[in-house]
Amino acid sequence: MIGMEFLKGSAIFGLVVALWDKIKSFTWTILSIVFQRIELTTEDVHEAVVNYLISNYERSKIYDRVYGADYSQFRNGKYALVAYEKFGEKSLLFKSKKRIFWFIRPFFVFSKKAMSFGNENNPNASESQNKVLSVITCIRGTLDFDALILQATDNRNLLSSNHEDQIGQMEQQDRFNIFYVPDLNSDSHHRYGGHDNGLPWFKQSAYRLIGNKPEDLGREFTGKGKALDNLFYPADIKNLIETIGKWVKSKDWYFSKGIPWKRGWLLHGKPGTGKTALVRAFAEDLNLPIYVFSLSQLSNKSFTSAWREMQTNTPCIALIEDFDNVFHGRTNISKNGFFPNPMTHNHGEQSNDNTEIFTPLTFDCLLNCIDGVDKAGGIFTIITTNDITKIDEAIGKPTNNAGKTGFISSRPGRIDQAIELGNITKENKILMAEKFLGEYPKELAEIHKHIETELKETPAQFQELCSQLAVKAYWDSEDEIQRQIAEVTKMERNINLN
Repeated sequence: MIGMEFLKGSAIFGLVVALWDKIKSFTWTILSIVFQRIELTTEDVHEAVVNYLISNYERSKIYDRVYGADYSQFRNGKYALVAYEKFGEKSLLFKSKKRIFWFIRPFFVFSKKAMSFGNENNPNASESQNKVLSVITCIRGTLDFDALILQATDNRNLLSSNHEDQIGQMEQQDRFNIFYVPDLNSDSHHRYGGHDNGLPWFKQSAYRLIGNKPEDLGREFTGKGKALDNLFYPADIKNLIETIGKWVKSKDWYFSKGIPWKRGWLLHGKPGTGKTALVRAFAEDLNLPIYVFSLSQLSNKSFTSAWREMQTNTPCIALIEDFDNVFHGRTNISKNGFFPNPMTHNHGEQSNDNTEIFTPLTFDCLLNCIDGVDKAGGIFTIITTNDITKIDEAIGKPTNNAGKTGFISSRPGRIDQAIELGNITKENKILMAEKFLGEYPKELAEIHKHIETELKETPAQFQELCSQLAVKAYWDSEDEIQRQIAEVTKMERNINLN
């Protein structure tokens, strides 16, 4: 008898399990008379809505909390663990701004839903199929979903993109940052690709920092005052540098003249001439983010995707360093043949079985992004190379007018200026020496003798020489101070003994 009851119970349980989806569907059909639900199916809209709700809606204090901590860089140069609470990983209750019965503001529920990527029976199915990241459920009529999604996306665009009519705000914002493309070593909320859209994770409303402030985090500045004042270049190059500051603020004028609001420079010269230092100084002084592209680790798809995402954070600098290490002419020499794709999560290139074949970036794809049909504004492209002979004419090379090399490149539109950075001049050596050794007359006289030899040196070589002399002079002076303190202490001790 007991066995029969057990079998009946098992049969009923099995029937409920088999019909569970239909039961849920029927139940929701009844409930949907009163309640309404929407699903968010992309990470971009999920993150935009989370940030917007946290910033603009009153939420219940009763919820399951999610904490984390990650190592991040501080403005003072420190690299330390930063604790935070992250919103949007668990269900949250928010108060609607609409009232029912004239005085009641009902709650609505934002809940994170487990993601289902692709089709279980077809592992090669698209990731976007059957993927729901989060769900919003409310009493019908108390939430305008169209308005909410539009406001959330507009808010995200406002934070990510800085237009000419916001130039006053932009100058006050702390936009300087360095993003590496691809960034294989960082978590999803730190990496450039994916869904950051140029906004550092610690500035997003979805993260509540514990014990730190957003303004404390970010890239360290190279020094006090203007970064470009710490660099030493000939007058003609300094004049070019000044034009970039004007370019950043001249979007409307460019559009009124039908001129693309973009610039491109090719910096060439042997190692140590200050190519990378110049780019970073630009970014600091103009308060621009830098996107550093590692071409050898990018395919056509990933480069195109990264370039497109970068456009959400303009104006910005796109830096492609040591171009000649990747392309000789139009040939990508960094990768020979095909091999498994090393990109584990950037820009959705990795397949489920981790055996996707990686195809190296092609020269045509690179050109199309820099100056193709879609001419994106607000990007200052800088390419550096140690060997100008390996640069194809299609990128842009120095022009030659009556035997004199000028700054105008052979391919304006992609690269406007081709600028050679060479050895440091005698005049700039004197200026640099004064900066490093002005308080040490003996060492300054020594370096002036060195300058008179007119030895050809790069800025990096001469700066290292000045630095060594300055450091030695500083420690010698410190040792002398300590010696004098010791003598005074000894004399005082002897007086006390007598």
